[in-house]
Amino acid sequence: MIQALHTAIAGLRVSAQRLGVAAENIANVQTSGNLSPYDGYVPQRLEQTTTAVGTPTATAQPISQASFPVYSPADSRADAAGLVGYPNVDLAANIVDMTIAQRSYEANLVTLRTASDMMNVLLDRTA
Repeated sequence: MIQALHTAIAGLRVSAQRLGVAAENIANVQTSGNLSPYDGYVPQRLEQTTTAVGTPTATAQPISQASFPVYSPADSRADAAGLVGYPNVDLAANIVDMTIAQRSYEANLVTLRTASDMMNVLLDRTA
């Protein structure tokens, strides 16, 4: 039962991290920068793995296609061709990630409640 608590708490942390990465990507969708080298916001994605005992962990990784060019010669950051780099943020994918984070958070809370209830029943019966 203790392992269930550890796994659920780790899952809550991963869910919060997933939500944070998606929110940061969405908040910076209009951040512009030079194309070469790109100095604006670099979008992230969450890489989730599990440890040997099954506890979830996650790390934020930069997206390889970090920017796309937009023709805007009036922008002060435009290069000689009039192009400005904007982060390659997929809004739909980030909104889906936010929904996944919410559902995962809810599921981990249910796991915590269930493990807590089981421990309470066990302690009540042994007392």
